[in-house]
Amino acid sequence: MENLPSPETFCRYLWHEYLEKQNYTLLDHCFLPETTIIGTGEHEVSRSFEMFVQKIAAEISARTTAFIIEDQWYQSQPVSADCTLVIGELRVREQTENPLEFIGRFRFTILLRQMGNQWRVLHVHQSVPDPEQGTDEFFPHRLMEQSNRQLKQLVEEKTRALEESYRRMEYNARHDSLTRLLNRRWVEAQISAAMQEGRPGVMIMLDIDWFKQINDTMGHPLGDQVLETLGQAILAVFPDALSGRIGGDEFILYLRSDRDQINPLSTAGIIEETNRLMSVWETLRKQKGLTISVSASLGAARFPEQGQQFDQLWYHADQALYQAKAAGRGCLRFSGEKDERLNGF
Repeated sequence: MENLPSPETFCRYLWHEYLEKQNYTLLDHCFLPETTIIGTGEHEVSRSFEMFVQKIAAEISARTTAFIIEDQWYQSQPVSADCTLVIGELRVREQTENPLEFIGRFRFTILLRQMGNQWRVLHVHQSVPDPEQGTDEFFPHRLMEQSNRQLKQLVEEKTRALEESYRRMEYNARHDSLTRLLNRRWVEAQISAAMQEGRPGVMIMLDIDWFKQINDTMGHPLGDQVLETLGQAILAVFPDALSGRIGGDEFILYLRSDRDQINPLSTAGIIEETNRLMSVWETLRKQKGLTISVSASLGAARFPEQGQQFDQLWYHADQALYQAKAAGRGCLRFSGEKDERLNGF
């Protein structure tokens, strides 16, 4: 469908296709899934577009008579940055030779949302005029005010729902679903941005020892619980660090000297905090009934001394991690420094 120049023209197109041409395919590309419809007859209220389609499916298959629009009137008014309200009235009659043909008129309110360079229907309200209403008042002032309030509330509710949906989508796009830590793509971007600020920092790579054996002998559900509790422990002990799950049983932390609770990122301070991490992790496992013994190996590298780019620092931290595994696992090793064993792990 080509872009339409105005909200009025778009609504004129809708009624023409629906009433005169009986083109119901427009329902697929002109309406949003969250569209609500208030009409007349059997489908008086549809709380969603899906409900509306279900209600009129039988009517569409049985309908044999189209209508002719004899007169129509439209007026639009913006109600928000991306929503426009269109009100109007149609006078229609059946395309039939029957002398008892139907002739009638109805009023409508259509709320449109601008999606890029196209319009989409967000809400439709059809009504039959009040025969006792004065000929000089198209919409009574009181009813118009009430309609405006309802539409404003509807726009606000749908906007809040969309914003919440966008927030959830953004969160899911940036976080690992199991551990709630940042995912690999986003944690790398955040650490790179922190490094560009120039503040001293420490990157820590963490790998669970013998994790494949845990999955193979005790099952992946238990392995997932081990990963989940580690994510919880990291968030509890390092709430201000940039922490993420790289993949599988590999994790990464980035500590900044003026932001994290380790100042000035001394080797002794980091050893103390990583020991506390292991202790909290063990406590969380026990709370879940996981009595298996689990340890982790860690490798650390300092910024900017051992790398001024993410990949460079990661390389040194990863090499330190391999040195920790070679030293017997369950320990922390700094790149270029001696092996440090975690207390009791």
